[in-house]
Amino acid sequence: MVESGKGGFSCFMANDSDDLNFGIIGDGKTARAAMNDFLVAEKEMREFYEEEGKEFPDLEFRFVLDVGSFFDYYPLSISAFAKYIGMNASLLRQYAAGIKEPRGKSLEKIRQGIAKIKGDLDAGLLIDKPVLQYV
Repeated sequence: MVESGKGGFSCFMANDSDDLNFGIIGDGKTARAAMNDFLVAEKEMREFYEEEGKEFPDLEFRFVLDVGSFFDYYPLSISAFAKYIGMNASLLRQYAAGIKEPRGKSLEKIRQGIAKIKGDLDAGLLIDKPVLQYV
């Protein structure tokens, strides 16, 4: 999980990792820095296990971002994204800043907007030739 906060960003293992006897956390001024710090902590934990002669579990991480972390990690215009999904830009900025927490329909609208962008990118909706200029 990657979450935004007043002092920066934090990254931690989700509750579904409770069967492990350790936790890993990271923090940073950006979402990417928190994720990198998390991976450094995982490496250090792995090394500690080796030093102790213990077997470290084979772990795979999938980072899940909150709204603030999403807009920090991906360089998207909040105003443009809000317009794209039909949401009030001021409200989306409050979600991204952590002033308000998106719930229900708002959170679903954001998720659907992200899925729509992903679908557009997967479909290859990019210009593949230079645009001809007519004089």
